Amino acid sequence: MKISKLFHIHLFVFGFLYYLILPLFIALTEGFIGYPGMHHVYKYFNAEIIFPYTIWVIILLLSFLAGSLLPLKYTSIAPNSKEIKTDWVIGTRDINLISIPFFLFGQYTIISNSDNLFKGYQVDYDTDFMGSIATLNMLFLFFLLYNKGKQKKDLTSYKISELYLIGSILEFSAVLLGLGSRMYIMVPLISYIIYLLDNRKISVKKLIIRLSIIILLLLAIGIWRLGDTDFSVDALLYIGVAEPVFTWISAESMFSMNSLPLLAFPNNFITSFINFIPTILFPSKAEYINELTIQYDSPLGATNVLVSLMGNFGLLGSCIALFFLGFFLTCIRIQNTSLFIKTYYYCICGILPFQLFRDNISIVNKMLFYNFYIFPFIFIFVEKFITNKYFKKDENNS
Repeated sequence: MKISKLFHIHLFVFGFLYYLILPLFIALTEGFIGYPGMHHVYKYFNAEIIFPYTIWVIILLLSFLAGSLLPLKYTSIAPNSKEIKTDWVIGTRDINLISIPFFLFGQYTIISNSDNLFKGYQVDYDTDFMGSIATLNMLFLFFLLYNKGKQKKDLTSYKISELYLIGSILEFSAVLLGLGSRMYIMVPLISYIIYLLDNRKISVKKLIIRLSIIILLLLAIGIWRLGDTDFSVDALLYIGVAEPVFTWISAESMFSMNSLPLLAFPNNFITSFINFIPTILFPSKAEYINELTIQYDSPLGATNVLVSLMGNFGLLGSCIALFFLGFFLTCIRIQNTSLFIKTYYYCICGILPFQLFRDNISIVNKMLFYNFYIFPFIFIFVEKFITNKYFKKDENNS
């Protein structure tokens, strides 16, 4: 397999540069002084953290790359195998039937929270509302990519289903944008791009043009969210770097405020799996997820991936964790004959460049294992179980 087909490496390296290297460069050059929130960046920055910070982030990157490349020594599976296992492939009609109740639930949730729509950060939004819509968006993303990977027996039915699934994703994404959340809509966008690239359905030239337009649109939305900032080149650049720089505050403050351990027990990581339980069944689940004990400051909300790693595993433990993450992603990638696993790979690629580097570990775990694996698998398993049961019953009766 060519390394160029290991899309998770490229996406992780982009996130590494964007969230861990770019903020350090901005801090060193004292960029955007006077812009909203930038005083928090320079509050904790000091020259003493530069050397240890640089050394450890490079070691972490090398650990991820080593884990990602190791499986290639022991596999000869081609990355674009046409032989898809059909044992667990469900039809377009069944995908629609499974998804319709969730679509209706989404409409009810949106209507119930209509007062908070399209107001950016000017109002306090309901986190449960945003979480519900984000989860639905991820589920419909999985169904869309899964449906596109199947053989098209009935082209008309497939086209109608595709329009329905894309329309649902666009609606949920618009709602999330209206709540001020750009990150959650980046996941389906990136996942779909990876699908197009992997199946050679778009040229690099067209992709660059379209991405440039999308990036400008997202930056403009970022300025709109601020409410009182004029449009200008400086403002666009500031919005472009504000996300990783403000997220990085938690990392720089952690290096300044702590003597970091080599190893740590991952209480926060282990209890974060409680987040898999739906809020409607366990409304107080957040109270049972252990907080990170490491000291850091996050005045603007986001938590840098370094805080999640160091707080759960320590310096050396973080290297091991990223090694196994890279190993896991490559193993998923080379299992290319299963449509479910192939779809799962596309979906988790959407998490890597942004959400992995800026959300707390309970959210990342839920996206990685629940929204994109357990949740879709349960419905596909139930559907196949019912189908096989009644199919065998009809065969016996005949």
